[in-house]
Amino acid sequence: MVCGLIGVAVAVGLRMVFLLTGIDANLSFRLFTYMALGVIAALTMWTLVFGP
Repeated sequence: MVCGLIGVAVAVGLRMVFLLTGIDANLSFRLFTYMALGVIAALTMWTLVFGP
């Protein structure tokens, strides 16, 4: 659950960065992009904490 919350926080943080830098305007599938970034962050955190 904590890894999921971290993934959501990273996705929101990256959205703010993308908005400030203007990258967000160039994205065609924003929902899928931010969802994928959140999943990548959550899975990375899960691997670092619970991995081998």
